[in-house]
Amino acid sequence: MKNVTKLLLVLSVFAVGFSSCSKEKSIEKHLYSKSGKWNNTLYEYKYYQNGVLDGTTNYTNAGFVEFKKGGSYTWTFNADGDASVSVGTWTNTDKQLSLTENGSTTIWEILEESKKTLKIEYTEISTEFGDEKEVYTLTFEKSK
Repeated sequence: MKNVTKLLLVLSVFAVGFSSCSKEKSIEKHLYSKSGKWNNTLYEYKYYQNGVLDGTTNYTNAGFVEFKKGGSYTWTFNADGDASVSVGTWTNTDKQLSLTENGSTTIWEILEESKKTLKIEYTEISTEFGDEKEVYTLTFEKSK
């Protein structure tokens, strides 16, 4: 009976690991498949001071990002007529998307992901001027 229990435990751990790896690979393929181009349909920014929402900014059609199969990306951000372009590398897990530009990595939490949509969020916390929190939530749709 002990051997059966141990075998079931090992199989359960393997199944969880395999499932996580499969989701990670699926997200990776969704990001770079076809042209790899994702339109930033909604860019949401929220600023909190001492736990209280102090400001929000939203942009629609705020540019696009292109993910390449080899792990590079180009991000064109366009808001209020000002455009900026950043290039770097990307990696992902089943829960996070890491973007590295000029040696600095930003880790985005994947909130939603499918072949056609991607929603990610980044939170930055600072105590330099009190308790500050900035939350960036970006929604993308796959370009056709």
